[in-house]
Amino acid sequence: MDSFPLSSELGATLGRIRGLTLTQETAQHAVDVLAQVAQETTPNAIGAGVSLIHDAERTSVGATDALVRTADDLQYSLGEGPCLAAWATRSPVTVEDTASDSRFPAWSVAADAAGIRACFSVPLMRGRDAIGAMKVYSTTPAAFDESDRTRLRSRSVAASALLGHVQTTDTSTRISRELRESLRSRDLVGIAKGIIMQREGLTEAEALAALTARARSTGIPFRRLTAEIVNGHGTSEGSDA
Repeated sequence: MDSFPLSSELGATLGRIRGLTLTQETAQHAVDVLAQVAQETTPNAIGAGVSLIHDAERTSVGATDALVRTADDLQYSLGEGPCLAAWATRSPVTVEDTASDSRFPAWSVAADAAGIRACFSVPLMRGRDAIGAMKVYSTTPAAFDESDRTRLRSRSVAASALLGHVQTTDTSTRISRELRESLRSRDLVGIAKGIIMQREGLTEAEALAALTARARSTGIPFRRLTAEIVNGHGTSEGSDA
C-alpha cells in the first residue's frame, strides 16, 4: 500500500489552488482562495478564514466576509482566541459556544456580542513548524460535527503544502514556456515535499530524501512521482515507469 496518495477531496482542493504557485501569485491571494475553499466545503460555516502567523503576528490573512475579519481582528488585538491557540499548540481547537466557553474569556465575550457562537480552528503545519491557522465560524452553537472537523483537517494539509511553498512576491505573467515548465517542476517538488512533511512528520531534507528514494526504488521519474502525489493519485510499489 502506498504511503503517499491523498484523498480525492484533498486532491481536488490542490487542483483548485495549485495554479497560484504556477503563476507565482501572492500569499495574500492564496489565503483568500483557501478561505473560500474552507467555507464552501464546510456546510455549517457562515464564514472562514486563513492566517499566516509569525511570532504571534499575522503576516497574511484571508477572510470570506466582514464578520470573519472582525472575529480574527479581535483575537490579535486581545492576544487570545482559538486561532492563536491552534497555532501556538499545533493542535485543533473547538469552541462549541462562545456564550459559555471560558478558555478565551475576553475574545469569547466580544465574539458572542458580534454574533459568533462557534468556531473550529486547525493549525497549518510545515513539517514540525506551525505557520498559521485555518478556521470556520458559525452563528449557531455546536455547529461543527466530526465530519466538518475531519474535512477541515484534510483541507489544512493542502493549505499547508501550498502556503509553506508559495512565494510572496509577484512575478510577471509573461513567462516563457521554458520558464513556466521550470517553475511547474519546482512547485510540484515543493508542494510534494510539504505534503510528505505534514503526513509523515519529516523535516524538509528527510521528505526530499524519501521522495528521491521512492523514485529510485520504483523507477518512476522524479517529476512524475511528485505530480502524482500532488494530484492525489499516488503509485503502488512496483508500478511501471
